[in-house]
Amino acid sequence: MNMLQIFIGMLILTLIVFACLPKKKTKEYTFQYDISKPSKKMEMPQNLKEISGLSFYKENQLACVNDEKGTVFIYDWAKEKVVETIDIGKNGDYEGIEVVDDEIFIMKSNGKIKGFKISDGSERKIDCSDKDVKEYEGLSYHPQTQSLLLVTKEKDKDKNDKKTIYAYSLATKKFDKYLTIDEDLIKGSDGKKTFAPSGIAVHPITGEIFIISSQGKKLLILSPKGEKNALIELDPETFVQPEGICFTPDGNLYISSEGKDSNGYILKFLFFL
Repeated sequence: MNMLQIFIGMLILTLIVFACLPKKKTKEYTFQYDISKPSKKMEMPQNLKEISGLSFYKENQLACVNDEKGTVFIYDWAKEKVVETIDIGKNGDYEGIEVVDDEIFIMKSNGKIKGFKISDGSERKIDCSDKDVKEYEGLSYHPQTQSLLLVTKEKDKDKNDKKTIYAYSLATKKFDKYLTIDEDLIKGSDGKKTFAPSGIAVHPITGEIFIISSQGKKLLILSPKGEKNALIELDPETFVQPEGICFTPDGNLYISSEGKDSNGYILKFLFFL
């Protein structure tokens, strides 16, 4: 047996051994909510029929905004009613709300944000408008970067309409692109790419970014690095027009929906560890 035959024999034996080794399984993603069965449904009063934004406020309470009024509604889910209203702006197209420490931020669809200090009533204005963005719809806070996150619903028609997340740093006052939502991230099981963000929230425990879309009824979950973890298709009967999304500090998920022939409502989903 010559050296070439020995080499070929060893090569074949090596390939056989590697082929027989157990394959390392890719870790499957576990979605930690039963999105088909909300643990609670809370009907909103008439002035929140068009509820468009949602944020955790404090124990048992959520801050909500109507997309036509510059009023923050504090909803107490234990008492199942609005317990406080805070007027912080003129009427307009409000599409996002976020509470950060002692400050409430509300965002118009053009990217204009108003901050309101709960303790002393002082205000500040933040301009996140961008010539490439036709409409924002969704506001959240990223604690690791100390930034407000804004997600686009639609960009200018003559430009690339990839959905984009922008970030405004509360520490440095800088505003820039944060993540781009590529088309392969939003393709559903039917192959359709219908996805127009209506709300965004950062998970307080996992750091994941949740983006909900009323159009197409989908929930996109990105890892903290912006990689796709899951695309959940939502039941249109449960989610009539989902617009707002937020978490409590313990990870429970709340999604608000505008009403069509009825009042708006908020759904609660328990976080399973």
